[in-house]
Amino acid sequence: MVSRAREVLNRIVGANWEVIVVDDGSTDSTASIARSLSKNDPRISLVSHKGNLGFGRAVRTGIEQSTKEWIFYTDCDGQFDLEELELVWARRKEADIVSAFRRGRRDPGMRLGYSLLWTTLTLMLFLRGFKDVDSSFKLYRASIFKFIKPVSTCGVIDFEILTLARDMGYRVIQIPVSHYNRRAGTVSFESVRSGFIALVRFSAIHEMFRQLIAFRIRSWRGIKR
Repeated sequence: MVSRAREVLNRIVGANWEVIVVDDGSTDSTASIARSLSKNDPRISLVSHKGNLGFGRAVRTGIEQSTKEWIFYTDCDGQFDLEELELVWARRKEADIVSAFRRGRRDPGMRLGYSLLWTTLTLMLFLRGFKDVDSSFKLYRASIFKFIKPVSTCGVIDFEILTLARDMGYRVIQIPVSHYNRRAGTVSFESVRSGFIALVRFSAIHEMFRQLIAFRIRSWRGIKR
């Protein structure tokens, strides 16, 4: 993924880029591979958490460590084609956030059902929503994070950032991108994934619901973080 990102970034932005690999308590060779890559290219860096702090915290760490005018983030499981970063990049002058949604999403049927319920829940609680809010293929104008300070540590992070940005008058556009079968890795909050089946741990569902309600309360109180 890093090698592919380097190829695409060299083509669309030239030499002025950085790749930040956030290692959220991985138990594989993520950290050692990233260190090796960074030795050959100083634009590649590694940030490691001491343990698994959650998806949202990993996203926040990447944002906090970034130094460029635009911030793009994605997963490293190979379900997105980084070639399509060029499509997102081409729309940046129209918006402060370019949020991609998955076209022909390739996930187990049960996972699609969970996502539908999640999208419906956010719509009911906030009386507005976004298409495929938790798609991990987003481009942010870095300056928005001078005012937007997300606090979620789980998958609520995507919805929190988009909602705060929209409420503060930032422009958010949504565009389709391709989606593929997972090439590597596992989903930390799933206990089983096989064919149609994707069983999510109750603790993960409880935590997402708890943080979503907490965000709803902060929004009612007018707290922009």
